[in-house]
Amino acid sequence: MGSLFDTLKSFFSSLYDPSKEKEDKKESGPSDPVELSRPFTLTDDCNRKDPLFREIMEEDLKDRDTPLKLMKHYADILNKETSHGNIDEKLDLLFLCGKTPDFLDGYYHGTTISLKTGTDSQDILDELLKNLNLNEAIDPLQIFYGRLLSTTSPWAGKNFKKLNAKKLSELTEGFDRGEETSCLGINSFRKDNKNFINNIAGQVLSEIIDMEGVPGPETKQRSWIYAKGGLFIANRQKSVDPEHPEKEVIALNYRWKSLGNKFPNRLLVDEIVEIAKGLFLGKLYYATALHYITGNYNPDIKKEDYKYRGFGYFLLMDDSWLHEKNTLFPELTYTLEDNLPEKFGTFQLIDSPESKEIQEGLKKGETVLHYLRELSEGVKEGEASEEKYFKKIHELFMCGQRPDNIQGFVNGGVVAFKSSGFLEKLDNNILNDLWPAIRPFSPWTGKTFTNTSLEGIRKYIGNDADYYKGRESIILGTNTYRKDLDLSLPATAFIEQLDKIGMVVEYSDEKEKDEDIYVKSFFFIATNSQSVNPECEGKEVLQFNYRWPEFHTMPPDHLCIDELVRIAEGLYIGQLLYATDPKIEYSPEKDPSVYKYQNFGYFMLMDEEWHAIKEFIAFDTE
Repeated sequence: MGSLFDTLKSFFSSLYDPSKEKEDKKESGPSDPVELSRPFTLTDDCNRKDPLFREIMEEDLKDRDTPLKLMKHYADILNKETSHGNIDEKLDLLFLCGKTPDFLDGYYHGTTISLKTGTDSQDILDELLKNLNLNEAIDPLQIFYGRLLSTTSPWAGKNFKKLNAKKLSELTEGFDRGEETSCLGINSFRKDNKNFINNIAGQVLSEIIDMEGVPGPETKQRSWIYAKGGLFIANRQKSVDPEHPEKEVIALNYRWKSLGNKFPNRLLVDEIVEIAKGLFLGKLYYATALHYITGNYNPDIKKEDYKYRGFGYFLLMDDSWLHEKNTLFPELTYTLEDNLPEKFGTFQLIDSPESKEIQEGLKKGETVLHYLRELSEGVKEGEASEEKYFKKIHELFMCGQRPDNIQGFVNGGVVAFKSSGFLEKLDNNILNDLWPAIRPFSPWTGKTFTNTSLEGIRKYIGNDADYYKGRESIILGTNTYRKDLDLSLPATAFIEQLDKIGMVVEYSDEKEKDEDIYVKSFFFIATNSQSVNPECEGKEVLQFNYRWPEFHTMPPDHLCIDELVRIAEGLYIGQLLYATDPKIEYSPEKDPSVYKYQNFGYFMLMDEEWHAIKEFIAFDTE
């Protein structure tokens, strides 16, 4: 089925942006004799006739079909040599040819290519070596990084979050009033408990950088980052490089007093440019002028007076490069902690022999989500194993606890779809087979839960709210959707228009915006109840009812009732139930059996920590 998914994805992608393929070919340029699977995105004024540029494209890229593989090639050479040779010239040239990003948002994975001794210091060192009759060029920082840290570096990436003009002005003491879009950024650090050098480096860095421990991974990190530190303000600026002051870059300025960075990072400005879609080349610049080295940063002082010098190169990349990064730099691959908190390896199930068997079946070192992914992948294997794994998912659901006190936003994901009702007439599980190809077009991110009252739901479902009189708890629920400039954008635009048919469409508040919620729709009322699925034999669940007429829920979800149970702390599994006799008008007073509810699949809901593991193990991801 893999080729079918690729074909479908390519087809729909071309419908969404038919010019993309042509643009990518154009961006690679006529001077790229090597065919790249992921092209460079270089500026139009890049000198493609430069002999050094041609050497990069014609020689260095041989047998390497992506810019990241080229960067790995350079890093490997630098980690073995005592000086940069002409590789720093090549990196500088690619940097000059790189595009200036409009904006960075969220987490970007990071890899250091090399550190180098700043120009002035290197000149002094070269002179010293000549006086000692030693002709071999030596760069101490490069040797230190290449021999000791290149395979154990604790630095893992950077996170960017947009700053409003008021906060930006506060942080820059009124100097920057927000003419350019700005971000507050922070670095992330990884820890390898089995690597002595990594731990020593982390300890040293913690003396230089005010690090804060991270109790659990963030939503988009796909990693267990153990600490964060090193604040910076990022925006579009002219380069501090004295040789190319005209170059526009995204400057990451650590120097503002309000950021609290220690020496030497209070002298640091990072600069980044885009060299391929989602891949950014960065340079480290430190101010080296002794006259200003102990004073606070003053943006009114000319850049040339601070004597900024380049001290190395690094890469930032978005999630689309993560698999390739892990393949090329396996030593720097994120790994789950050896001693994960008990939460992640412990089911929360009803007391039963089946529950005990499920807990005992969890493999050592794996989480509950690994177990759920294994069941999901078993369904995908085909008809021969589908029934077996759906049976196991059903057993897990039946062992789950009724979730009480679920509140706020929870992330969502798909476990497996199931062909029920009229879909049973098809030869295969069509919904599950198509989901990997359709997933990039889906903006669904999860659900929100808000405790409310009869009056709170009355404005949504009218007098039908009286059905819930006497209930212990009543929850107003919504489905949540993102708005990104990707394949899911048309679906989000469609959801925004659902108010035209009477459905409720609401937009996120400030807190919800921080959780990447753009719009909310497909409302439901959730209460504790007995399952309407005859296969569940009256099991106690949290039941989501989309069927109230005043919701005006569009087909087929006007026939839908979801049911949820908890299987671990902060992790839930739900079943999608649809009435398969749509002719019968909905009434809660009727016996649910008349609607012939059938299971059409399972979904999962989870807190931020579980969501990070889901992303990390690539469960229900693109």
